[in-house]
Amino acid sequence: MNRISKFAASLALGAFVAVPAAYAAKDEKKKEAAAKPVKRSFSKEFSKAYAPAVDALTKKKDLAAAAAAFPAVEAAIMNADDRYEAGIFALNLGGQLKDQTLQRKGVNLIVDSNSAPAEMKPAYVFQQGVFAYGDKDYPAATAKMMEAYNMGYRGSNVEVQLSNSYRLQGNYGEAINWLKKGIDATKAAGGKPETQWYAQAANYAARMKDNAQIVYWGKEMMKADPRPETYHDAIFQYQRIADLDNLESLSLLRLARRNKALMFEHEYKQYVEYADGRRYPGEVVSVLDEGFAKGTISKNNLTFSEIYSSAQKLVPELSGSWDADEKAALAAPKGYLAMLTGDALLSFGQNERAKKMYEAALAKGGIVDRDGVDQTDRALTNLAIAKVNLGDLAGARADFAKITGAKRKGIADYWNIYIDQQLAKPAA
Repeated sequence: MNRISKFAASLALGAFVAVPAAYAAKDEKKKEAAAKPVKRSFSKEFSKAYAPAVDALTKKKDLAAAAAAFPAVEAAIMNADDRYEAGIFALNLGGQLKDQTLQRKGVNLIVDSNSAPAEMKPAYVFQQGVFAYGDKDYPAATAKMMEAYNMGYRGSNVEVQLSNSYRLQGNYGEAINWLKKGIDATKAAGGKPETQWYAQAANYAARMKDNAQIVYWGKEMMKADPRPETYHDAIFQYQRIADLDNLESLSLLRLARRNKALMFEHEYKQYVEYADGRRYPGEVVSVLDEGFAKGTISKNNLTFSEIYSSAQKLVPELSGSWDADEKAALAAPKGYLAMLTGDALLSFGQNERAKKMYEAALAKGGIVDRDGVDQTDRALTNLAIAKVNLGDLAGARADFAKITGAKRKGIADYWNIYIDQQLAKPAA
């Protein structure tokens, strides 16, 4: 019987798919222990039926003969060790034959035997879940994968597999929960999570209409996959959710523009509406020029052409009064006029001059509009944006950190993700 137990030991380590093999012990001592044949007690009936099947598979390399002999092997099972050995044989033979039914039978025999090595059993239980998943029996797949996870199994991105099982049952909350566990586990192991996991979580959040999760995963997508498309989705989702006024939205759209994340005609319409060609004509002209150049919008569109023409006419008038505006703002006792002057300068790309105006406004205080609303957070936001434009990323981050209002703090979060990504880049 020694030949049979050695055969089973070798198959247990190398047969079938990568699931058991991927679950091999992390250190060499455990691997060596797993490779040692386990002494088993086989029944006489089983040994008699099993010997021809083993010979057909290992000596004659006759897979058909081995498969033909297996029903007799299964029928001769008398005890747990017989069952385990038969399962290992079926698993190996099924793998070589690409016979999933035989593989499944092997896994079930192994698990049912309760004789699998302790370090291997979770992987076999997980494989039962994989088979159930393939059968589209998602509740059973979830139960088996969860059982394996609770036994300590951490191979094959089990957390993501569980997420998929929950998704296919319409349980998006648990699908998100397990994706997050998968992301965290991958990071903890020193790996890099798949970018699609973040997108999947964001998609599930949208299906649930869970605004908090939508915002969270939008930010995580930006961090993990900072492409224009990702910035686009995260920024415009937040803008839709956050109930921002025009100038707050403009602060976000400036970030989108910086990252080439203005992608549709209606987004250019939003931008020029919020910037307002009568207020910030230079910015309206420049953003429309970008849209025309990309082909996203057309000068043949009457709305855009009229806005563009009107803004162009105002550019010389408003840009010609900067010196006088700055002098008046600095002479004012309170900071509101200096902030307004900074806003105008920022819209024209005069970042250094805008920065000085915002700093003067904050130093004076009293940044209160006609309705009595404190606009300090607006001044801090735009000062930070001016500093980003000037390359003072650390300074911008410090200004964003001073913001106290919820909406502007939310906007700052998106800018800070961008800042962190720029700071992480190697020096040129």
